[in-house]
Amino acid sequence: MIKVTLNDYLYNSGILGLIRIFEHSGIDYQKEGNQSILFEESALENFENYYFNYLIDEYGYDTSYSKMLNYESYLLNSKQNFNDDKQLEHFNEIIDNMKKWLTSNSYKNTYKFLTEIDYSFEATAKSLKKVSKKKNETFEDIADQVKETSETLLTCIENLKHPQARHYLVARTLSYQIVQGFWTNVAFLNSTASKKDLYIEYKNYFTDAVQNYLETKKNEKKYAKNKFQCATCDNTMGKLNETFDLTWLQKTGVDAARKSSHYWDHQRDIFICPICNLIYSCVPLGFTLVKGKGIFINNNQSIEQLISANLIPLRDGENELTMNELEEKAYYRILDVMDQNVESKKQLEIDNIQIVKFDKNNESRPYTFNILSKQKAALIVKAKKDLNYLVGKYLKEGREYTDLYQEIIKRIYNGQSFYDLLNKLMKLYISGDFKNLAAIYRILRISNTQFEGSKHFMTLDELQKVRGTGYYLRRAYKEQGQENKLSGISYRLLNALKVKNPNKFMETLIQAYSYKKMEIPSVFIQALSDEKKFQAIGYALLLGLNGYESNNEQGEEK
Repeated sequence: MIKVTLNDYLYNSGILGLIRIFEHSGIDYQKEGNQSILFEESALENFENYYFNYLIDEYGYDTSYSKMLNYESYLLNSKQNFNDDKQLEHFNEIIDNMKKWLTSNSYKNTYKFLTEIDYSFEATAKSLKKVSKKKNETFEDIADQVKETSETLLTCIENLKHPQARHYLVARTLSYQIVQGFWTNVAFLNSTASKKDLYIEYKNYFTDAVQNYLETKKNEKKYAKNKFQCATCDNTMGKLNETFDLTWLQKTGVDAARKSSHYWDHQRDIFICPICNLIYSCVPLGFTLVKGKGIFINNNQSIEQLISANLIPLRDGENELTMNELEEKAYYRILDVMDQNVESKKQLEIDNIQIVKFDKNNESRPYTFNILSKQKAALIVKAKKDLNYLVGKYLKEGREYTDLYQEIIKRIYNGQSFYDLLNKLMKLYISGDFKNLAAIYRILRISNTQFEGSKHFMTLDELQKVRGTGYYLRRAYKEQGQENKLSGISYRLLNALKVKNPNKFMETLIQAYSYKKMEIPSVFIQALSDEKKFQAIGYALLLGLNGYESNNEQGEEK
């Protein structure tokens, strides 16, 4: 039996990837205690196929291969006459795409392995030509050309449906699209392996090394003399050629051949065994990925919780999730599977959980890390509706875009205040450079939620009442045609909030109310004695003063 045990985030994502492969392929494994799994050596037979089968079934939908198959229904209809230029334009776009994909190097280097398909994809692609309609021609004049090209493309697609085409072409595409973001330069991603069978290359480098190592391990006397200790597990190796390093993992490890100065006396002393090497190859399959970005929840309390925390769907019905939506579902998934301690009231029982985010396009720092603590998790739960609203909402400043959802999540993680962001958004709204006042109110609610249970907290009703006072003050100015004065009042109130000066704030407010001969609501007395309530009261007033009246859950403006 082979045993692997939870370790750091990267190794744990590899273990999760391995488990996903086993479960997808119907391979048995056992859990030992909370932290380890056991599996038979026989589970590695045909492992290279299990590896790519999982990858293809999970991510094959987002490849050029799948896009070509999806063209079939349109092409069947296009055998009929086109009615407008847009249809012809889309038809030519399909021709361009299929020509480009079918003649790409990754496809051309793979065709020789499609031994069961008696068809030349490359020759067909090279023969494809766009259909053009001259000024003096009608759509009927080009109908025969459209029909002939459609039939050529449909024949090509029919051959692409062959299981061997999917087996090789999608695997090759995903090796670059998914795997290469996590590791490179070995096995099928070695610079010399682009024209080789990627299944055989994976087997030779990873699986065969494990099986050979396990054979040597059976000689107990010889194994006991091994002196090279694996840096990740308890295994030892007797020879350097049995060991591996981590330089092939992107932005991980040290190349001992080029930078031996990282080691004491220039002698390399960090090694991993072939089994751990195989585990690390499964790292890409442990992350949940969308468009080159992904997330892994390193809930390492147990194998069970690691699996449960990462049961994050990639799609919502027919639609692929965005990275923000994926991250949002990940947080709520964590909270759904947490144990709850039933005492006088239910509270989340949580150790600090590591959230690992991956970005393939960030070459200098592909991995970023956050810690989800008990308090932060509780805040995310309480602010769920408001966070949901902020998904897909952006602030544009010049050419720069700020993702409001990500900005709020970052502040929750880092324990940062929201008031500087509220001040900026409110100022931009008054100047006309930001339109979504509902988003500002949602952020104010999230900010206020973090104080729940303390003297600084304001109920939703209290916030709405303060907002209402701002609305009635605004109405008083509008009724007398003095609405132009509101922006000046708002800027002075904002400046007082920015420098946390309740006296200056009250001075401006008194002037505004006195000018209209209105009584100042008593709620503002609280602003003088509690700095945090002062901020919440101030921004709630400004929301009403600038026209936000909504009370509905969707946050739409009336």
